[in-house]
Amino acid sequence: MKVENIIEAENISYTYPDGTPGLNDFTGTIKKNTITLIEGDNGSGKSTLLNIFAGLLFPRGKIKIFGMEPKKNIKVKEIRKRTSILFQDPDDFLFNTTVINELLYTPLHYGMPRKEAEKLAMETAKEFRLEDILEKPPFRLSGGEKKRVALACVFEMKPELVLLDEPTANIDAKTRSEILEKIRNYSGTIVISTHDVSSVKDMVNNVFVLEDKKLVKAISEIETIEH
Repeated sequence: MKVENIIEAENISYTYPDGTPGLNDFTGTIKKNTITLIEGDNGSGKSTLLNIFAGLLFPRGKIKIFGMEPKKNIKVKEIRKRTSILFQDPDDFLFNTTVINELLYTPLHYGMPRKEAEKLAMETAKEFRLEDILEKPPFRLSGGEKKRVALACVFEMKPELVLLDEPTANIDAKTRSEILEKIRNYSGTIVISTHDVSSVKDMVNNVFVLEDKKLVKAISEIETIEH
């Protein structure tokens, strides 16, 4: 049985509106239910690539996500509904007045009935150890708490494609262990950009190495644990 490709990118490039290069001539494929690592130094293009995969940036070249071209039309909404992204800085992600409102936002936005959304939010809060901070505003949380809230929101709706930008940065050891276990056991497709390569190298199926906005190395079909 042929494995479905979640992402197919061919010679994609992106330049920011101010003229800053973001990515140059990337080609790669990501298959369904795999874990992919994007490696590279700061400024190598990792975050730009994740934002392209999320349908937030529109590159030159050819790209399909879930078999759809993410042009500025209805296809983008469908891609974003099936995808969730964790930004490197949780403050770029969290904007609601309280933690519980953060957890309710996406389910309600996509039309889930209020009672079902509240039930899901409480289940997610328990899973990510957020019960004691539900009424707090996100800006008053510690760095580790913010990361847990952001991750809870990312995984809450069980998206088919999860994009994680530095998911283990600036957190305590317990939270780091929990996040790695969540990644390892998630039944979906995950793409991770991280400097903490040693913590994920035993669970990834593919590696893309970026340098100076370009793909310099690609390793695929790595035999690893089932997830």
